[in-house]
Amino acid sequence: MIRVGKILLVGLFLILLSGCAGPSWTTAGKIIPPVHNTCPLEGQWQVSQNLQTIGMYEGDNPSWDGQIIQFTTEVAVVGDHVWRNPVFKIKKVDTASYLMSKYVNLPSQLMPDGKEVEVLTVSSAENFLGEFMKIDEHRLLAFVQNNVLYLEKVSDQVDSSLAGAKLNDVPASQQSYPGSSGVLLGLKIAKDSHANSNEKAELGDFDYQTLWLAVDDQELHPILKDKNIFFPRRSGFWELQTGSGQEGQKEGDGLSAHDVSTKVQDTQLKTMTLSRGDVKIEAGKKVIDYVGNDYVAVENDLNGLRLQVLPVDKISASEGIKASDLLGEIGLAAFSNARDQAGRALSHNTNVTSIDDQDIQENFGLIRKNGHWYLRGRINYRYQDADDFSHMDFNVNLVPPAKLIAYDTLCLSWQYIKDRVPDAVDAFTSPNRNMALVITKTKLLVYAINGGQLVSEALAKIDLEPGTSVIMAEWATGSYVDNWEKAFLANGAEVSNNIVP
Repeated sequence: MIRVGKILLVGLFLILLSGCAGPSWTTAGKIIPPVHNTCPLEGQWQVSQNLQTIGMYEGDNPSWDGQIIQFTTEVAVVGDHVWRNPVFKIKKVDTASYLMSKYVNLPSQLMPDGKEVEVLTVSSAENFLGEFMKIDEHRLLAFVQNNVLYLEKVSDQVDSSLAGAKLNDVPASQQSYPGSSGVLLGLKIAKDSHANSNEKAELGDFDYQTLWLAVDDQELHPILKDKNIFFPRRSGFWELQTGSGQEGQKEGDGLSAHDVSTKVQDTQLKTMTLSRGDVKIEAGKKVIDYVGNDYVAVENDLNGLRLQVLPVDKISASEGIKASDLLGEIGLAAFSNARDQAGRALSHNTNVTSIDDQDIQENFGLIRKNGHWYLRGRINYRYQDADDFSHMDFNVNLVPPAKLIAYDTLCLSWQYIKDRVPDAVDAFTSPNRNMALVITKTKLLVYAINGGQLVSEALAKIDLEPGTSVIMAEWATGSYVDNWEKAFLANGAEVSNNIVP
């Protein structure tokens, strides 16, 4: 009887213990997110410095210095723009990798102390506002509208008028439209079948064209096009043109780059006179591989097919930029190591009689692959009994510097894009993550992005000539979209008609 009583007492004790906790399956393996009563960026932040201004038309580009950015749980205010009900997502990332992906080299005083850094993504109604990297509790690095802004906290509280205002009281003129984005897309179009082949005995002939594609709240603007390459710089909009001419006894290609406010006359371009310093014929063909704000990457056939990176301001220069000048010490080391490795592989080939070591630091450029730009170098060499140089390209394991490529972020994974469009060979996405361009061998597909995914149907399908590739993508967001569109129209752009809705 005593044993039975003990058993009953133990059973009663276990029942009481189980009543003090919920069932085990309600919490096992489940992460409960913390509840925030205030937003993680609450307060006022002042722009102390714009570390990088990318491709904005100077006349329409407001100064960010001194502007106040404010955050509450109800609104985010950036200058005169207001985003309602902002959503904050926090992630921890590797500091060095994150900054490399943003093409930013920070001065030592702005570098966070730890190896990991906290990054906050801010959006509103599934429209992307920007990313904010915490240097510490009082300093931020903001990636907003193609700008890199250094922010310092000036107050833990937002402006009193904003704090007491209701959302409906915010003037309509101050409401932002982050769903608006546009892109100047540069195309290289093959003129003959030889340019589509894999043979590299000589360069093929190409035409160049610029398209303007813009989306506002998932609605497509009229698509505009114009010959030549129309692109933004800090000093305004510029145009890049190509032409053929005669220099001595040899034919060659000339490149002309000029501010559109001082546009070179067509007759002058055709004759390619040497009266302008930026219109000069070099013997041999030139093919443009990439156009950025300040640099152009080309391939030419001077003493073998060679790569060059040329400054826009001195685009007729015969010498290219050196790797050491553009990539810095670390970049030069990566370039030299990659070239040495490729050179050793060539030296084992008994049919290779000589390797050209002339101007090796200038023999590099850019290649486009799977939604990103990559640095590539080139070695020119000669086979036994061959009259002409052959070449071998090698990859440089280094993210291109920001002064060469300002923006090259793909907000959708390449695998996701290939799953949606199996024929895709390239893709681009806008800085505010609302627009995507997917390129196949025969089509350019324009998509809106909603909720981090491509919408079900393309907004436009544009036919591409065989052998066409993208050599430039310059993005505008927010109020800059209308400014860029008007500037492109003023330069003679016309509505494109080869579009399938």
